[in-house]
Amino acid sequence: MGRTLHILGPAGVLACLVLCVAGGSRAAEPPNRTSPLRVGGERVQVFGWIFPQRFNAAHGPQAGYHFLVWQNGTSPHALIHTPVDALDFHAALLQLGAQPGRRLPLAAWSGRPEHPASHQTVTGSRLAIRVSWPDNPAGLTLDQVFTRGPLSLRFGGNRDRWFNRIPFAPRPGCLVCLYSCPSGKLSNGALSIADYMGSPARFRADSGRLPPDGTPVVVSFALQS
Repeated sequence: MGRTLHILGPAGVLACLVLCVAGGSRAAEPPNRTSPLRVGGERVQVFGWIFPQRFNAAHGPQAGYHFLVWQNGTSPHALIHTPVDALDFHAALLQLGAQPGRRLPLAAWSGRPEHPASHQTVTGSRLAIRVSWPDNPAGLTLDQVFTRGPLSLRFGGNRDRWFNRIPFAPRPGCLVCLYSCPSGKLSNGALSIADYMGSPARFRADSGRLPPDGTPVVVSFALQS
């Protein structure tokens, strides 16, 4: 946790996603299924699988809420699932130099939408996000992934929640949420959970730009001034 990971990708799977290290000409191997997290070159990279059709068709209390989740967590309907644990992702963002912001009360979710905390928005270092896959190595920015909805992704942190401290406790596994979240490591400082309750279908994946469900992708995170 929190160390640079040098990845040897399987031949031919994500070879065309090799990215140049910022400020140099040497290429770095992307993360993959067996080594899904990489920290280096002024970015964090996460391997996963994308599901735009499933995301858009989802119904229920968490539909349209999660962008990226740990596949062993309890958060359904996310656009992207990853083998990367949310706590390892948190450590990687700290290594990148991101600073966590204001701690939202858990009541922002559990007491939604009546509790005043559900109207609070997350703070912390802002990060730029890009999604790449074999047929599109240049990738899309987060604004291009979705057809609508304001986005300002902030490092809320939320490392010290009770479910993160108890061994084998069920954990949401939220790496990135599309609304200000008391569990997500990154979440959207432009919208609160009260906003989600008022318009739960706000975010839709742009299925015309994105690949089919189950496509392997790499999600890249870089600090944004």
